[in-house]
Amino acid sequence: MQEINYRVPSDLIAKNSTSIILSVQSSRFEQYGQILEGLDIQDLLEKAAEITPIPDEGNIYVPSMKELETFDSVDALAPYYGNQSIQVGFCNGRNQSMNGLEYHKSPEVIMAVTECVLFLCPFDHLQDFESVRTIDAELFYLPKGSVVLIKANVLHLAPCMVDQKGFKTIIVLPKDTNEPLDPDEIQKRDSSLEKEDRLLFKKNKWLLAHPERIQMVSQNVHVGLVGENRMVNPL
Repeated sequence: MQEINYRVPSDLIAKNSTSIILSVQSSRFEQYGQILEGLDIQDLLEKAAEITPIPDEGNIYVPSMKELETFDSVDALAPYYGNQSIQVGFCNGRNQSMNGLEYHKSPEVIMAVTECVLFLCPFDHLQDFESVRTIDAELFYLPKGSVVLIKANVLHLAPCMVDQKGFKTIIVLPKDTNEPLDPDEIQKRDSSLEKEDRLLFKKNKWLLAHPERIQMVSQNVHVGLVGENRMVNPL
């Protein structure tokens, strides 16, 4: 099994001198999740590297991809989800910005097919299900080959690229997460007096947008990020 260097690259730190980028080995990461070690995922990573594309711009997310769900290493993740059915998909792209924050009421496993950086924010910084300050999010570096489990309710979104080639990640979540809501669920979201219901954007996906992220705003995502739409400067 290949040894992973979790240290944040010095040139990435230098390129982002106004931000603090932390290693997932930092004690700061413990409130958000844990590193999963000892998993035999090399074949899975190689398959994702081979068959999943990086778009020319923006991100692409596919919740479930059968070619990634047949590996024994996927079965080894079942206990982290209470042995419920899970889906294995991918999120690849050229994202550089925070853009929004989402949370799931379940863990999420992220496998770094390439190195990437992830914004994470504690759930208790979500004020009355209305707003989150972007300054309250922390940045963490995921080296190539690393596997992390993000705890339920931790605020996050798509990773950011470390270099201009873009990033590739494998995403593991409970089955049907991020699938479209049923009509009755959409009606509940639009009419309920419960503020959290208005954040429900897809199944098991509660989402807030930054006002600059027009793509989200145009889909009626709740605008709730306050402050600068923070960015990562890739190498």
